Amino acid sequence: MPRRSAQREGGGKRLFIAVDVDEATRAQIGRISTGLREAIGAHAKASWVRPDRMHLTLHFFGNADGALEERVRGALAHPIDQPAFDLSFEGLGVFPERGSPRVLWLGVTAGLSELRRIHGVVGQTHEPFTPHLTLARLRGRIPRAKVAEIVDIPASAGPSRIDRVTLYESRLSPAGPTYIPLAEALLARSG
Repeated sequence: MPRRSAQREGGGKRLFIAVDVDEATRAQIGRISTGLREAIGAHAKASWVRPDRMHLTLHFFGNADGALEERVRGALAHPIDQPAFDLSFEGLGVFPERGSPRVLWLGVTAGLSELRRIHGVVGQTHEPFTPHLTLARLRGRIPRAKVAEIVDIPASAGPSRIDRVTLYESRLSPAGPTYIPLAEALLARSG
């Protein structure tokens, strides 16, 4: 019997809403990742996000059924009441903050309040949200001294003009995820 694919476990599609950064910013972030790979070296195995797949997730729905997908598409059918803005990145961090880190990320400087506002609108939630761009998923234990050394490395990128949000489906495979755009909403101040 064929094995069910990971994205279909639990039913539905793996959906998320994100903003995409421009090619110049992706290239800057790619150079940061290259330097970090050397800094991490043999201290941990890492699964690095390819620059062409970089995005900033606003809301991850996980395995969503058809009804949820239709609600999200409906919410994105009209422009979002938020003017376009510039997004810039600076500073490195890890999740979780204590224990063995699992995610290495690049923090947001310019555009932080706009991202939080859009997150509340598209997710229809007021849950805590820490905007960040994931650079790598880490496996194995990294000494805390090495983590502190890594997050102290200067890292900045941008600005990137953000003028829309996109609903994506994430399809998992051994070669890595594929992101398929399903819907988008422009940012536009009404009135």
